[in-house]
Amino acid sequence: MPLLTAEIKKFIAERKGVSAEELALQARKRPELPLAFVAQQVKGRSKIEKKLPLWFENEDALFPKSVSLEQCSSEVAARYKASLVEGERAIDLTGGFGVDSRFLCDRFKRVVHVERQVELLEVVSENAKAFGIDEQLECVQGDGLEALDQRSAEWDLIYVDPARRDARSLKVSALEDCEPNLLQCWDELLEKGKLVMAKLSPGLDITRGLEQLRQVFAVHVVSVDNECKEVLFMAKENWSSEARIHCVNMANSDCLDCFEFSFSEERSLEGAYGPLRRYLYEPNASVMKGGGYKSFSKKMAMPLIGQRSRFLSSDIRLESFPGRVFEILDTGNLSAKDAKALFPEKVANVLVRNCGMGAEELKKKLKLRDGGDHFAIGTTDWEDKRVLLKARRIS
Repeated sequence: MPLLTAEIKKFIAERKGVSAEELALQARKRPELPLAFVAQQVKGRSKIEKKLPLWFENEDALFPKSVSLEQCSSEVAARYKASLVEGERAIDLTGGFGVDSRFLCDRFKRVVHVERQVELLEVVSENAKAFGIDEQLECVQGDGLEALDQRSAEWDLIYVDPARRDARSLKVSALEDCEPNLLQCWDELLEKGKLVMAKLSPGLDITRGLEQLRQVFAVHVVSVDNECKEVLFMAKENWSSEARIHCVNMANSDCLDCFEFSFSEERSLEGAYGPLRRYLYEPNASVMKGGGYKSFSKKMAMPLIGQRSRFLSSDIRLESFPGRVFEILDTGNLSAKDAKALFPEKVANVLVRNCGMGAEELKKKLKLRDGGDHFAIGTTDWEDKRVLLKARRIS
């Protein structure tokens, strides 16, 4: 792999704002420059400005092929994961581009980063020098579980992020479909690590995962800007109590909203339900993924609009709510006739929750087009009746 020489850095820096394609054309006039490598660096840097600002700001940072950048953790999520752990020695069994390993170095004296792809590992090794952590981060080429078997030391943290694509490159979420298969190696991880952290798919059924993986003491559902990005399972040997579910919404490395519950607490609650009021509240993505709606309703001191609903409603306007807030302007039946009356211009932003159909299907049924300032919300009220709401988002 070519190195990011002073000449290459100068060539790139003098052409800020130039597209990767145009830069490639210009590089052809400089035969001494490695064309493909230069194009890869420009393309990579342009992709990660918001996702990985620390890498974007470091002129010595190297970038791999796009697929590795797409699959890596965001800087915000990686910082959050690192904040949960600390110790002497950590190992990342599925290293990738090294974002998680980079921030684990802030919390551990020694971090081992294991990666199968030779070229990707070279990028991580060079970036360790760029970040001044090359004496702290050990880069190992090979399989993570094999590297673990070859080392006798006990780890303060074993971190694993199983690949979530099958042989056809289709996304999977079930534990048994990921690589490595945690169902087969979980006991070994618990035996060799004081703490095990597994980054799992946002599509994972959390209750099913807790049934399959033993001694999990915490599940962190992590959203960034209200989009669920990661589900983290944390486990340790000899833990016998119930796991706590932490629902976290992040932005710019700040934890905007944090809510926690347990499934036993959720089951024990009767739940508070009530009719639609002036304001409609939709919890953030982490709360909805976590599933503790009755616990969340209790915390917010606000009733849900139905036993199967994710919406809460009140006549009181909360200035700070962990999610979206709508003002209900009018209501009707879930029919094309009422939609025509509520939205005479046939334009609205369609949102569905627990109404028996998807957004596209409802849009077609109601003969609506996307756009405008109003929301057409299809949902079920506390009498289990499907309703159509005309609303405007206020936060």
